[in-house]
Amino acid sequence: MFKNIFVSTTLCLLILNSCHTAKVAQGNIINEDIEWSHSWITGTNKTDLPHVLIIGDSHVEGYYPSVAKALEGIAYPCKLTTSKSMGDPMLMEQLEEVLKHYHFDVISFNNGLHGRGYTAEEYAAFIPGIYKLLLKYGNPKIQWVNTTAERDHLNLQITDAFNVNVVNRNKYVAAFASKNNIPVIDNYSLSIAHPEYYRNDGVHFVPEGIAAESNNVTHGILELLKK
Repeated sequence: MFKNIFVSTTLCLLILNSCHTAKVAQGNIINEDIEWSHSWITGTNKTDLPHVLIIGDSHVEGYYPSVAKALEGIAYPCKLTTSKSMGDPMLMEQLEEVLKHYHFDVISFNNGLHGRGYTAEEYAAFIPGIYKLLLKYGNPKIQWVNTTAERDHLNLQITDAFNVNVVNRNKYVAAFASKNNIPVIDNYSLSIAHPEYYRNDGVHFVPEGIAAESNNVTHGILELLKK
């Protein structure tokens, strides 16, 4: 029925506190109370424009429409969003299911707010494997989007109790990206500088913040498309 658009929804329940839900340990996997994923692949039968895959979580759900609009007539914008974090083997499986069936010229990767049960070291251990997987089925240009700060939902202040994991994860991402010449979109600095961008959950953004994130990500994608 939809010739050029493929939608696969495992469970798409986007709620404001989804990043803070309790987790239940199952062996090496730590699940959230609600797990979800959503893929949206456009221009599946077309080759006249490049294809861009935007990977991430609910932040990507927020800014994808703006990025997609900015790419109209330039590229086919696609997305894969999920509650799975690096550290969880299922993330690799979800990514591979999309990557092995579709060609992408540019990939924008954003992952870091979920999977709070995984240490920064467990998260970082997945970075090389994720990067290898992104390149496995083609030769896409890749940008990494670092993770936005977490704020105390009571006063929207930055505190170590909420944000230390994000800081450590971003350090590992920055080190790997520098070593492998991967451009990093710095949405973390954007989030630190603008507390007014936050909803009262301390995680998600209001429309003004979403627009700022979208501008950063779109600019990076356009730079890669030029190359």
